Amino acid sequence: MSKKLYEDSIKKWKFKAISRRKENDYLKSRNKELAESRDNWKQKYQSEKLSHKISFSQGKKAKRHQYNLDVVAFVIELYKYGGMSLRSCRHTLICLHLFLDLNDKIPSHTSIRNWLCKYGAYRLESTKNKSDEYVVYVDESISFGSEKILLFLGVPVDSIPKDRSLSHSDVEVLGVEIGQEWTGEQVAKELSKIASTKTIKYVVSDEGTNLKSTYKLLDYSHIEDCTHILANHLKRLYNEDADFKLFSKLIGNLRQKWYLSKNNSSYMPPSMRGKMRFANIFPCVNWAKKILQTWDDLPSSVQEQVLFLKEKEEFILCSSDIIESYFGKIKTKINQNSRSGLTEFIFTIATFGKTFSAEEAKNALENIKCKELKLKKITKQAA
Repeated sequence: MSKKLYEDSIKKWKFKAISRRKENDYLKSRNKELAESRDNWKQKYQSEKLSHKISFSQGKKAKRHQYNLDVVAFVIELYKYGGMSLRSCRHTLICLHLFLDLNDKIPSHTSIRNWLCKYGAYRLESTKNKSDEYVVYVDESISFGSEKILLFLGVPVDSIPKDRSLSHSDVEVLGVEIGQEWTGEQVAKELSKIASTKTIKYVVSDEGTNLKSTYKLLDYSHIEDCTHILANHLKRLYNEDADFKLFSKLIGNLRQKWYLSKNNSSYMPPSMRGKMRFANIFPCVNWAKKILQTWDDLPSSVQEQVLFLKEKEEFILCSSDIIESYFGKIKTKINQNSRSGLTEFIFTIATFGKTFSAEEAKNALENIKCKELKLKKITKQAA
């Protein structure tokens, strides 16, 4: 190889080496920039993730409480609407804790129990300040050990739904008492406490002897629970009932008048069979309710002939199913074989109704203390 060719070959390799070194330097610099950018974005992501991370201990809290109100309200709804036990509520929070990668403390079932008792006691206290006119439901439970629950529910007259049956959110717990027995005088005493701040339009209950004697003592209008009546002695009660006889007669007259009427046939009441008329009451009741619901749209000629329905409209609430539903829910929450008997946990019956607002939840936790619940328990058992 000539000397010139050798020098040219060295120059080519030298040029390639310099170019490769420059390229490597550029790639190293670029790689460093990308690594720094990656770390920077990763840090931003972690920071943003932490800022949006759900926390049980952060947020708006009640005084002297470490958990925020949203968590407390969520647990209350799990217990009330979800029908969960205290420990099931806690286990649900644990599942959320694991799934959402949370690092906060989980409230114990005892804390959840205290929240429920405070909420119930607060709502009972808050209803005492209302002075509306109420339809009141009264009933006593079966025995839990040697004790019975006496429950008072109320529906403001202005809030009575006309197109559906009552739900838990419609009623308010006006009182809940514990005692070994409830005589007419004792029930009258407790009902008088409610009447001291509220106007009682009428009372709905079953035909318990002690309850009936209460209404006689206090001279209250009593509407018998139609569910009990229908289940036990519908025919015996209504067969000679003057209002029912009149209702049946007027319905029969309307059918005769409107049988061939073109204008009134759409308002025709259903027929009441002879021997089976007690089993065929509900179509007639539903017809009456429909007429009352569309009263303003009825022709004046029809209104005049069904005026007897309007006259009885104010006594439309006649079923105490709602209070039986309350007892049914509390029975699933109480250990009937407990040696300690009924405790302050009975106040949780007042949480079954309307959903708690954030303000009401905060006031309940701050204004009701656990030691006050214990004192109330002793007071109620001594009553």
